[in-house]
Amino acid sequence: MVNNINLRSMAAVEVGTTGNLGHLFWYSVGKQLIKREDLLELIKNVGIDENFAPKEIRVVDAYRRATKESECKRETSKVGVYKNYIIREVFSDVDTVQRNIVVETVDQSGKRLDYNSQAGVITLHKANGTLTTTTESQQDATILSMIQDINEKFHSYKDFHSSQHLRVMVMGILKSLAPTPVRENGGIYFVPESQSEGLVKLCQLCAGLVNSEGYKIPVVDTTDNKNMINKKLIDQADEILIAAQNGQTLRKSQLKDLITLTNQTIEGYKAYREDMFANKEELESKVLEAKAAAQRLLANVEMK
Repeated sequence: MVNNINLRSMAAVEVGTTGNLGHLFWYSVGKQLIKREDLLELIKNVGIDENFAPKEIRVVDAYRRATKESECKRETSKVGVYKNYIIREVFSDVDTVQRNIVVETVDQSGKRLDYNSQAGVITLHKANGTLTTTTESQQDATILSMIQDINEKFHSYKDFHSSQHLRVMVMGILKSLAPTPVRENGGIYFVPESQSEGLVKLCQLCAGLVNSEGYKIPVVDTTDNKNMINKKLIDQADEILIAAQNGQTLRKSQLKDLITLTNQTIEGYKAYREDMFANKEELESKVLEAKAAAQRLLANVEMK
């Protein structure tokens, strides 16, 4: 359900017709894995700057993700006794990283814990991006299954970008198009007409991904639509200011993100026609006030 906006009341025109304020845009990125070289080719083909591509995959990140995802819990034949199979990193240097499979046996009846910290050893060799694995027991099917799962996921993760990488990339591209959210929880955005070329490319990118889509609907230049967009611009500025005023609980990274958002918002106003603002100076003042508040909080954090 869309909040604070009646999409049915927004006039639309056929693509190519003049008199548009911009477009409504929404997208979804389905679960998938895509090779980095294939993603870069798609980005290049649709004409998007390759700087928006996800960072190159590090083998260490793929290794840590694959090992962490293998953790599990298993029941035993004894009542009140179960085993936790957990991953612990024990060594790391410029050449290798070692993580162990630790078996934690929980005896609820006897109120005790037992540990086998060497149940399995998985070592990453950074230079050639390979794994070596050893296990104390060939009889523990869970450990053998974990090692197989780690190997398969590692070789997948080190060569392929995940759907989460793609969602972050798409949002990064969208943020460069001066979007304004048109509902409280996001999901649907207004993109001004001056950014239409970039929006077309973003839609093409989404269409080129597996189980993914991006849609844009033109918004006609009417008084009602301009009033709606102005209200959303006001809502956005108010939300940014409130976030800054309540920023005492934000972490350093979150404060930096908030400052980046204020810069993007001020810059994004340049993409909007002047007649889409009831009071542009007031909006800019709110966002600049939010930026100053966030910068003060960040300075205090860095001094501690």
